[in-house]
Amino acid sequence: MAVVTIYRLSEQALSLLEGGDLKAASSLSLNEIKIAVGQVINALLKVDYMSVNLKMGEAIPNGSVLALYEGISCETSNGKSQCTLPVKPYKLPRNMGVWGVYPKYTTNGNYEYDKEFIPLQMGQGGLIKSQPMINDLLGQVGYENFGDKLIFTKDIKSLFPDVVVAMRLVIMDISQYGDYDMLPVPPEYEWDIITQVYKMYSSQPIPDKTVDATVAENKGVPLNQQKQSS
Repeated sequence: MAVVTIYRLSEQALSLLEGGDLKAASSLSLNEIKIAVGQVINALLKVDYMSVNLKMGEAIPNGSVLALYEGISCETSNGKSQCTLPVKPYKLPRNMGVWGVYPKYTTNGNYEYDKEFIPLQMGQGGLIKSQPMINDLLGQVGYENFGDKLIFTKDIKSLFPDVVVAMRLVIMDISQYGDYDMLPVPPEYEWDIITQVYKMYSSQPIPDKTVDATVAENKGVPLNQQKQSS
């Protein structure tokens, strides 16, 4: 599968707007489309800019943002549920790159953003399990991060077959990614981004040659409605 980059998404959106043929006389520039792509990604991920320092003195890197990823499926493995991180978050102290994980237990339900799962450091799950007073986390669900997997302390998939989770992950601000850097965007978002950028520009009026003689004003217009050259 091709890597999702700013340049690739922008080129595809511009090609769609130009009817499949990128013209030198286009009224839209690739740089303009790149900005629009970043705006659409920020909207899709519900990006929230961070300006906080952790209580233990660790600083959040400049340009970090919180991005929300929803609809992440879970599966059962070795008697517990697990899910895969949709993208690779920032590596921060105490695994703060995975900022929060929230459940949606039924298909028609809502994400319970006020009941996030309890984050555990790698290895704490086994330690807690050996303590009779807290081995059930007082009825709550915890998770540990192992590589690109989150392992939950309970098999929530067996308890709630339709469960999915949402994650808030710390990523770099989209504007700081280069043209060919891999974006923190799941592949299934790719077409949504392209079509939303297309919708932003496809409703613009077609300029007349008397305004700008260099514009390919007939792109996407039926033959019988095209403006004729004077």
